[in-house]
Amino acid sequence: MIRENFGMNCIIPWTIQFVKFFTNKNYRFLMLSLPFFSTQVIYDRQNKKKIKVKIREFQDWKTTTQIFYHNDYGIEKLSSRFIELENNYKQLLNNNLKPLIIDCGGNIGLATRYFIETYPDSEVICIEPEHNNILLAKENNPHGNITFFEAAIGNSDTRGSIINPDAGNNAFRVNNDENGGLEILSIDTILKNSTDKNLRPFIIKIDIEGFESDLFSDNTEWIDQFPILIIELHDWMLPKTANSNNFLKEISKLNRDFLFFGENVFSISNRLFFNSYVDIMSLDQ
Repeated sequence: MIRENFGMNCIIPWTIQFVKFFTNKNYRFLMLSLPFFSTQVIYDRQNKKKIKVKIREFQDWKTTTQIFYHNDYGIEKLSSRFIELENNYKQLLNNNLKPLIIDCGGNIGLATRYFIETYPDSEVICIEPEHNNILLAKENNPHGNITFFEAAIGNSDTRGSIINPDAGNNAFRVNNDENGGLEILSIDTILKNSTDKNLRPFIIKIDIEGFESDLFSDNTEWIDQFPILIIELHDWMLPKTANSNNFLKEISKLNRDFLFFGENVFSISNRLFFNSYVDIMSLDQ
């Protein structure tokens, strides 16, 4: 049990989600454990199974509710594009290819766990710069095809530092620092170093607390290799810095839809009308 006063601001929504789950079949997950338990048990209606994850404090519980109860990364909300994207996933498998999902800013591995439970035949890469977070991410993902990197993600391979080590565990920010103790990896390096040559990009999720300004400043050819890009932008956190400019500049060059749901932008490739993903990849060769 977590020794923290969660209060009624947790108990009330936890109770409400029971009502919503049993009255609305569109809700996939039911959080069974009381908020203040360090082991959270979640029922997955889609897979008819229970999922167990560990949390440490209130902020971890909030993250759990965002990913599971609110289903922040579920593509079901994408209306007509949902079937198309699901078919794309199946086409990869039918062509003996393995869908690749990259979780940038993996925190304690809850999004990674969501992705591997939703797409069990995929390969997931979880990238998280903070040591204690990545340890818990590994504990929360004991099974599945998952690779973990204790690193940040940026536009090139370099070094960096966490600039706010006293922040909440879901708010660590990094900067470029050639003498820093933190490795920064590029998406290109992640893709090139994937040992399984049958991997094909499918989803990339990005929540890196403002460092997206660096990520999208250069070496962005990888964007359109991913049918689905999910990103939380942080202009709200960094006012008057135009932090999203590089992302908006690069994404506007491409033939992709731009959809807003909650905190996240879903960027969907419009090249999915081809008969198979093999055809899509051939355009890039």
